[in-house]
Amino acid sequence: MSRASAVGLLVDARQALTADLRDKPPQEAERHQRMLQDVERLLLNVRAGRTNEFHLEFPTRVHVLVSN
Repeated sequence: MSRASAVGLLVDARQALTADLRDKPPQEAERHQRMLQDVERLLLNVRAGRTNEFHLEFPTRVHVLVSN
C-alpha cells in the first residue's frame, strides 16, 4: 500500500475510534482511548517514514506493508 493510502487508512481508523468512543461505557472507553493513542502515534510514524509495516485491529484487522 502506498504511504498516502496507509495514512488515509489510519486517519479513517482514528475517526472511527473517536466516534465509537462516545458510545462506550467507562471500562471499554479506557481501552478504546489506548487504541486511539496507538493509532495516533502510528499515524505520525507512518507519515514521517519511520514505520513501513503495521497491524491495525480496528475497525477491521489488517496487516499493512507501506511502499514509497
